[in-house]
Amino acid sequence: MISRANQAKIHIARQQLGMDDQGYRALLARVAGVQSSKDLGARQVGAVLREFERLGFKPQASPKGKGKPHNFNQLREEITKVEALLTDLNLPWSYADSIAKRMFKIERCAWLKSRKHFEGVIAALHVEQKKQQLKGSLDELLNELGYVGPEREALLESLPVGWDRKVPIMESLIDALLRERDEKAMYAGSDESLEDI
Repeated sequence: MISRANQAKIHIARQQLGMDDQGYRALLARVAGVQSSKDLGARQVGAVLREFERLGFKPQASPKGKGKPHNFNQLREEITKVEALLTDLNLPWSYADSIAKRMFKIERCAWLKSRKHFEGVIAALHVEQKKQQLKGSLDELLNELGYVGPEREALLESLPVGWDRKVPIMESLIDALLRERDEKAMYAGSDESLEDI
């Protein structure tokens, strides 16, 4: 039996495509062998929705999934730390939800209950914060050292795929650039002292 949510998706797709009743029922018969969406099973629902997408239906995310959890004030106090980190990183709540899902197989932060869960999400957001800070430092150093345009692109393309998501690689790159900056400063200082002679 089809869920209300899936039945609603099918009717939204039908409306979005401007499909009349006859065309709609023909699609149901052709794709799933039924005359009414009420008769669809789980696999048939997927097939019908894929057919609607093939015909041009563009599913849209529900606005309910956006924003902070509906039960924000009832959650553990750590949720305020999650909110502060998301704000600092300019990330949506869906980012924290995806962390909860990946780490704990819990779809939304609104459903987290234990301190361990919240601490895990907070730790992951701290890692993201560190990555963003390292990216900012890296950009500043590259600009300071004159790596712009094709030279900058060549340098960054020579790095392993996904380098900008890996803290150790970014830290090593920053260390190398700092050494380069120090060497340039040292040579610039020695050139000035030779001119004085």
